Amino acid sequence: MTTGSSRRAGLRTTGANMPTHERHKTTIYDVAELAGVSPSTVSRTFSSPARVSAATAARVQAAARDLGYKTSGSAYWEEADSTYVLGFVIAQFGNPVYTDILKGFQDAASENGYSVIVINSPGSPETEKATLTSVLPFIDGIAFPISQLNPAGIREFERTKPVVLVNRHANGHTCVVADIRQGLHRICEHLQSLGHERVVYLAGPPYSWTSPMRWRALQYECDKRGMHARQMSHLDPLFEGGMSYASEWTPTHGTAVIAFNDVMAAGFLRGIENRGLSVPGDVSIVGFDNSHTVLITNPQLTSLSSGGELIGRKAAQSLIWQNNHRWVRERKSLVVPVEFAIRGSTGPAPMRHM
Repeated sequence: MTTGSSRRAGLRTTGANMPTHERHKTTIYDVAELAGVSPSTVSRTFSSPARVSAATAARVQAAARDLGYKTSGSAYWEEADSTYVLGFVIAQFGNPVYTDILKGFQDAASENGYSVIVINSPGSPETEKATLTSVLPFIDGIAFPISQLNPAGIREFERTKPVVLVNRHANGHTCVVADIRQGLHRICEHLQSLGHERVVYLAGPPYSWTSPMRWRALQYECDKRGMHARQMSHLDPLFEGGMSYASEWTPTHGTAVIAFNDVMAAGFLRGIENRGLSVPGDVSIVGFDNSHTVLITNPQLTSLSSGGELIGRKAAQSLIWQNNHRWVRERKSLVVPVEFAIRGSTGPAPMRHM
């Protein structure tokens, strides 16, 4: 049986690459014989992938690809002159950090002869699952930069396609994550050097894996340094959410605010200014993602990157490796270094309010 790399090199001699006069209509019986399984197992692999093991699904898919097998009237395997396709699932197009991740993802995919399809999945986990299921026959791997699916839901798709989680860790999956602990260490080190003793964290959405991880890392750093940390978790991780908290902020909450993302931090900055207060004179602000948003605020935002283009590039490379090594069930975590950019939104802690 040929591998993904040998197929790409033009060594396949069956299915779509056969001379026209030698081709015949490939059936599930042909796939079953090549994969060494029963025809019913082939049928289940394509109609109910959760009912077969990952190893069996990989064998059946490899056989189907080698034979040029087609299902449901659409090509299960691309013709010889087609590129492979990677799926990129996202539920928040408005968050600029995903623009950077997507750029790195697309660059790495293109360099390896792959195309990218962006799968927008707003709404519920059920909507996301239905959307993914509809495009599953046309893609060769799935990246989940942000997903509302639980681990069991993601595992169901991984039975038939390579999967990588981005900015999220789960046992048994290949994951690409930013070095959160090191990042929060640098943030707290910076704020403490400016005299800040109380810090507020504006949390992300409830389905976010990164938000609680950041909160735990912040608590650890603050405890170690004798600082106090407080979490606000009732806000939308949007510009409006940041503005909303600005209306209720007081110095007793904390003299420094760390927002889940730069957009939220920008909203908080605007809300503070609307109250006639100043940044960083009355309160310092730190964002996450180090996105283009940091450059359009005044003052510009101090921000910690969350991997950006590098994390997207690593995710695409992982999917391509998995696609070319389908018989190897290797799972690992890739930790991407972060960069901390200090700008005008952080300054010395104000004098204690009497």
